[in-house]
Amino acid sequence: MPSEHPLGRLWVRLKARLRPAPIDTAEALQTFLRERAAYIAQKSAVDYCRGKTGLASYALFEEETFVRALEICRWESFVAVLGDLFILAEGLLRVHVPPEHQPRLREAFAARYAAILDARSPPPHRAQEGWGAVAQEFSLRLQAASLRAPQPAADLADHSARRMFDTLPIHSSMRELDEEVVYGSVRFRMVAVNQEMQRRVAAAAVASQLIA
Repeated sequence: MPSEHPLGRLWVRLKARLRPAPIDTAEALQTFLRERAAYIAQKSAVDYCRGKTGLASYALFEEETFVRALEICRWESFVAVLGDLFILAEGLLRVHVPPEHQPRLREAFAARYAAILDARSPPPHRAQEGWGAVAQEFSLRLQAASLRAPQPAADLADHSARRMFDTLPIHSSMRELDEEVVYGSVRFRMVAVNQEMQRRVAAAAVASQLIA
């Protein structure tokens, strides 16, 4: 069926969704991690806020104070999720790297994490301090994670879920019983992203590029 036909274009898009291209370069992996981190942070935080406030959410999402608080939550959740996804990727690729070169893999991931943050101007709540402390904290977490067996995605997700829960723009008295709801949402999505990463990443090829 010619791709110019509407049904042909639909089939091309459907096939790309069902059988996405392999991730076989370091740049493609970096893009994948950045996009999925943004998705998890955005979707989990917004879905919780809409579900918690119900019909009032339409008005609430027009309130400037709430929107600013939600932006803080989204940013803080994004950098936390991004770090967790990089740690999952390091665990996936590590087995394809000789032990003597594994520090180079860790350094490459730390540099790419920092590059993603440096490409974005710090939001207002971080205008003074910037991203330096966040990148340093991630580098230390990555180093510690690289010295032990890779963690399951569901366990690793608790770090991101805690950061999201602590910064949600809902008063603590209203969300104190919802901790497991938030944790479950982040865990579910991170496990799904980890499974996609395991299916799509050409681990040996990408690891070779990262340590080159």
